[in-house]
Amino acid sequence: MTQLQQGKLPFCGLTLVMYSTGNKAPKMEFQASSNKAKFKCTLTKNLYELKDFDKWLATREVQEYVRSGHVLKWGSKIVQGEQTKWSDGLQLEITYYMVKPFNTQGYTKPTMRQPQAYRQPQQSVQLTDDELPHSEKEWSQGDATEFNPEQYEQELG
Repeated sequence: MTQLQQGKLPFCGLTLVMYSTGNKAPKMEFQASSNKAKFKCTLTKNLYELKDFDKWLATREVQEYVRSGHVLKWGSKIVQGEQTKWSDGLQLEITYYMVKPFNTQGYTKPTMRQPQAYRQPQQSVQLTDDELPHSEKEWSQGDATEFNPEQYEQELG
C-alpha cells in the first residue's frame, strides 16, 4: 500500500543549504560552492545537481505526488546551525518542493449572470437645440487642427 493510498504524504522536496558569508547586502550574504553543493531529497536523502531536477521528478516517490495533483514551488528559510571559527552558523535553505494546490472540492465556480434587457435610463434633463458657437461649427466641418481655442472662448463669452 502506497503512502498516497493511506492518505498522508510526507514533505517532498529538494533542499540546497547555503552558508553565511558574514557579509551584508549588496554583497552575497549566503553562498554555496557550485561544484560541491547538491540538492538533497527530503524523502530518499539522495543528492542531485541542479541539472538533475528532471531525474528527481521522474523517481517513483516523487511521481506519487505528481499523480495526486501536487505542483512545484520554490521556498527558502534561514536556520541557525552550529557556529564554527569560519561561520556564524546561519544557513539559508532553498527548497524546491511539492504542494497540493488549492482544494476546489466543495467550491462552486462563479457563473456569469444572464444579460438583462437593456433599459434606457430616464433622463431628468431636457435636451435642447441650442446653437453651437460659430468656431465649433467650422471646426466640426473642417480639419480638427484648425480649431482656435481663443476664438472659441471669445464666442462663448
